[in-house]
Amino acid sequence: MNKVNNILKENSELKGELEDMLGIVKENEIKLKGFKVVEYAFLLSEKLADYSEKPLKYLEEIFSIDKAVLFINSDEFDSGIFDESESLENVFFTDSKTFKYFYLEKRPYCGSGKINMIGEFDLLENMGSYLFSPVIENGKIVGSLNFYSYDKNRFEFSGSFDFIKDLSFKISISLRKMYNSRLIYQQSRLDDTTGIYNKFAMYDYLEVFINKFERYNNVFCFYLFDLDNFKKINDQYGHLEGDYFIKQIADGLKNYFRKSDIAGRFGGDEFFLIVPGGNENTKEIENKISGIVKDVCEKNNYCVNVGVSMGFVSVNEFKYLYEGKHYRCGLSPDKLIQTADKRLYENKMIKNRR
Repeated sequence: MNKVNNILKENSELKGELEDMLGIVKENEIKLKGFKVVEYAFLLSEKLADYSEKPLKYLEEIFSIDKAVLFINSDEFDSGIFDESESLENVFFTDSKTFKYFYLEKRPYCGSGKINMIGEFDLLENMGSYLFSPVIENGKIVGSLNFYSYDKNRFEFSGSFDFIKDLSFKISISLRKMYNSRLIYQQSRLDDTTGIYNKFAMYDYLEVFINKFERYNNVFCFYLFDLDNFKKINDQYGHLEGDYFIKQIADGLKNYFRKSDIAGRFGGDEFFLIVPGGNENTKEIENKISGIVKDVCEKNNYCVNVGVSMGFVSVNEFKYLYEGKHYRCGLSPDKLIQTADKRLYENKMIKNRR
């Protein structure tokens, strides 16, 4: 009877051990699948907000990480190219010095407390431990994938760093793909001669502003203006000088208007301006643009009286209906452009009759 009890006891203990082992295997399988999901989420991301909403959040949830953060090297990736309008809680930009200072060797580091921490990476109050890995592209550190935990023993790591190295490699591919895509997109929205926005970008921005007006009643104004007597610049000084003149006007628009104002070239000697906030003081805008033109003429000693004709339209002019939580005005970019263009033509005719 004792032998039977011993056999049952041994089998029971063996069964328990097998169940524990199967549990570990199952947990590892789940984490492996989760890791693949994270990798794919990084590779499929099209904007930095996708990093915040998906792969970094997945890392926190699947692997019980208190905070997962991606740092991006601003000397390798211009933050302006990404064109992120919303603040990102777990994606940050910092310069090369940060990475060179922390990563004396181009390898992952882990530790507890904040003994080896630097200010830029100190993001979790009462942090217990961390695991950081450089994101490397062609031998350069272009970013850093950082894991934080309140548990001081969470990242006491004595094994292989292969998993975080693999993930960092995928991030480098994703980041470059995203950056190049955004760069090509932005370049397609810039005027070749002036470097300011082109007509394609104008339509894009007008769609965005109209949508915000319809949803949130965020008002804005649209201006079209052209340069009176600009043909005389080309005739008297040549077309290359005419291009240079146009370029200087564009530089003036960038320098003298707010960053929130969208300035661009409509075509030829015609420009556009989108001003958020409902600034309907047309004369003030016209005077500012006329001042830019005057400064360019005086600076280059042009003996031509170049002026400005403008057409203006405020989105407030259009009737809209309130439906639930949304405004619908039936407005389109073409309707705004046609209205402003008609008024520009009318103002030019008035000037010519004087």
